[in-house]
Amino acid sequence: MLGEHEIGKKIKTIRKEKRLSQSKVVEKLIQKDINMSRETLSKMENNNRSISAIELKAISDVLGVDISDFFYKEEPGDLVTFFRKKNFSKDSLKEISKLQDMVKVFINHEKMYKGEQE
Repeated sequence: MLGEHEIGKKIKTIRKEKRLSQSKVVEKLIQKDINMSRETLSKMENNNRSISAIELKAISDVLGVDISDFFYKEEPGDLVTFFRKKNFSKDSLKEISKLQDMVKVFINHEKMYKGEQE
């Protein structure tokens, strides 16, 4: 589980992934009756202000993510798990799995070539 100081970073990361400015997020929050300034959102993202549960729920709605996305870290290194969370089809997941296996083989070959094999 992420600490409170990491929630702000996660908000910022997701906001940037969605290519939304702080001003645009604030504009959408105001439409949801959450009165917030751009400066306040900036303070939240930089861990200079705490975030209420109501604010966090509204931010998750504006960003189009589940509120739990702010609390759990994604496991690095497994593309299939990553894409499964994004609701890709089973056929796509099979192809991604094949691609991931191919990448592992290439990485292993590179290690052998460089003499780094364990």
